[in-house]
Amino acid sequence: MKRIWGCLSCSKGFTLIELIIVVIIVGVLAAIAIPQYAGFVERARTTEAVGAIGAIKVAEEARRIETGSYLSCADAAAITAGLGVTVDVTNWTYAAAGTAGTSVVITATRTAANGGTVGQTIVLTWTAATQTGVWSGTHPNRPK
Repeated sequence: MKRIWGCLSCSKGFTLIELIIVVIIVGVLAAIAIPQYAGFVERARTTEAVGAIGAIKVAEEARRIETGSYLSCADAAAITAGLGVTVDVTNWTYAAAGTAGTSVVITATRTAANGGTVGQTIVLTWTAATQTGVWSGTHPNRPK
């Protein structure tokens, strides 16, 4: 007997139900993974800001030791010019407010770039006398 290549018993492939199930599974996995990924990315951007604040703090402390006072800087250009610290302003804007030789408040403010929530802040208040800092601000990933 001759074999017929178009018969139902010898067809190969996926049924419509199998394809729909696969699409649903992929959709559920994507719905779980995408928000998790966004959270990881924002935490990485927060780490960027904390690192920049740390570099500004070190430069401010070196300046206080040399001159006896902290420098107030309104933006990243002033920080670069006055302290020699270059900060990336893609995701954050930076400012430092020095109070003579007693303390400095360094603020990073989130910009709208890359899905950021405008205006959320990470603030470090550094006190010269005790050589300690206090973290504050409105960003949910700020250091505690």
